[in-house]
Amino acid sequence: MRFSIQTASLRQLVLLSFFLALIPVGVLLWQSNKSLSGVSSFAITSAERSVSYVRQSESMQSVVIDIERAVRQYGVVRTEAIRKVALTHIENQQQLLQQVCQDLPQLNLCAEQEAALEMLRQRLSEELINTPEGLMQQIRQQQQRITQQIWDLLERQLSEQQQFVTHTQQQLAWQTFALVLLTLLLVLWSSNRITAPVKKLDRMIRAIGQPKHQFPDEKLRGPRELTELGEQLRWLSSRLQQLEALRLILLRHASHELKTPLSSIREGCALLTEQLVGPLTPQQLEVVTLLNGSADRLSVLTEQLLDYNRLLQQAQPEWAWQTPQQLLQACFNDHALSLQQRQQQVKLDCQLNTLYTDATLFRRILDNLINNAQAYGAESSPVWVKLYRQDDMILLEVANNGAPIPVALREKLFEPFQRGTTPRFDSVQGSGLGLSIVADCARLLGGHADIVDVVYADVCIRVHLPFLGEKPL
Repeated sequence: MRFSIQTASLRQLVLLSFFLALIPVGVLLWQSNKSLSGVSSFAITSAERSVSYVRQSESMQSVVIDIERAVRQYGVVRTEAIRKVALTHIENQQQLLQQVCQDLPQLNLCAEQEAALEMLRQRLSEELINTPEGLMQQIRQQQQRITQQIWDLLERQLSEQQQFVTHTQQQLAWQTFALVLLTLLLVLWSSNRITAPVKKLDRMIRAIGQPKHQFPDEKLRGPRELTELGEQLRWLSSRLQQLEALRLILLRHASHELKTPLSSIREGCALLTEQLVGPLTPQQLEVVTLLNGSADRLSVLTEQLLDYNRLLQQAQPEWAWQTPQQLLQACFNDHALSLQQRQQQVKLDCQLNTLYTDATLFRRILDNLINNAQAYGAESSPVWVKLYRQDDMILLEVANNGAPIPVALREKLFEPFQRGTTPRFDSVQGSGLGLSIVADCARLLGGHADIVDVVYADVCIRVHLPFLGEKPL
């Protein structure tokens, strides 16, 4: 049975789960109908018995009255017909006593009335004229007590009926609770049969999305469609690992192999530009200038590829206490020449004295943000750099004036090799790795980066980093 459930399709598993959940519901309906039928049958039987007792009680009272009337008439008018009528009433009363006294708890009362009726019948049979008044009064009192016992019996039966109904309701309530609990357990079991492989698929997909993922070795068990999807994800993970390895090898070898011929090209272009190997015509000098610019752009792209490759290989940050003023100033000094060429000034607002971070990753963030602000910022416009704390986060903002970035492109720009539509103002052709490196460095430091709107600049890139405490004194 277990093998058939595991190899069943998702549709079969859903139908089976629905059928299992309906079984307790069907049992509950059958038990409810059975209990209702029992209560109805008991109520009908009790009602019929109660009506019978009431009718017998009324008949006995009427017969006692008839007996008393016939005896009195016989005492006045001594006729055989009246005597026979009185004897007939006495026999009817005795028959009613036999029917009623079977269910009465006090049988001695019935026996006493039976004896009194028998005594009255003998006196009538002996044709005695006078009947003691006390005997008739005794019969009336006995009949009243019998009638009272009948009503007590009816009340007791009504109480028993109420107890039976209450007991049935309680029993039905417990059965309903048990069956509902069983239904819930079956539903949970069935849902677990479906959600367990779905959760494993979610873990597989999340593992595939990690930079250095370890795909689960456990084989997926569940519906046939989900197990097939798990195997496809396993194949996809293996394929992605192969492609990732090939990409890293390509980045590493290509960037390193490009540096040697690139250095030779730049040295040759420098020799030609300085005309150390002979004078150049203006046309030749223009061509050499173009070669110099192309070589510089290729050098920058190679350095960015090397930087991106080093970032991919770094698994864990190297945490240490840093002085943010020194990190910021060192970065500004390295970019001073490019900033001066475009007449851009840095306006720094650093509100932190110490910073617990990885200096290399933090410097990569700064370098790429300053490079973007210099390349895409408006000429003669300042570059704003702010470093401050907000709640449990440290915020680094680098802003500049220029063409605003559309909202639809903001998230996409943090992906590798993605460039915006705004052209650069410098001579370097962008590779689309700058903001991707910023986002990856921020992620390694436990934060994230995004593009936000501020009132003092057209473009602002904000990096959120976790605040890890203050440096102890």
